[in-house]
Amino acid sequence: MIAFAAMTLGSINSTNAQTDNDGENRRAEMQTRQKERLIKDLKLSDEQKAKFEPVYEKYQAELVALRPQRQQTDGETGASAQQDRKEKKELTDAAATARLQELFTRQENQIQQSQQRLDIQKKYCAEFSSFLTPQQLLRVFQPQQNRVRGQMGGRGQGGRGGRGGFGGGRGGFGGQGGFGGPESF
Repeated sequence: MIAFAAMTLGSINSTNAQTDNDGENRRAEMQTRQKERLIKDLKLSDEQKAKFEPVYEKYQAELVALRPQRQQTDGETGASAQQDRKEKKELTDAAATARLQELFTRQENQIQQSQQRLDIQKKYCAEFSSFLTPQQLLRVFQPQQNRVRGQMGGRGQGGRGGRGGFGGGRGGFGGQGGFGGPESF
């Protein structure tokens, strides 16, 4: 029985390690594709590309290093919430106070991580600015969904501006000039 338990634990650990490796490989492939799309989008010269790639890879590595902290923090607070749901009891004052404190702690951690991300972006913006134009810099640091929207002329999904609808291009919620379109801000 002990041998069976040891074999089971060993296979679980190897499965978890393989899953971690698969995740790392997928993340690396995705980052490579993202870098290649960005290089193409920026229309870099050969000289700029040679300078850009190593700096961008260091930038991405620093951003990725922030992720495990976030996952660990999110997992800790989620466990107590699941336990409370399983018990299906009304929260005691002490449990509610503890959950509230966990919520505040999680928000504080998110703010700290956002500040760390901002600091990394500012640091690399200074490095990139030595060989990229301000327009290229904006494209590096602008969130991807905004870059895509900008390529479609600000028309929202599918390039169907003027149709209105919730979050659509020109107009957004309620038609022309309504909530959600670029004109509403």
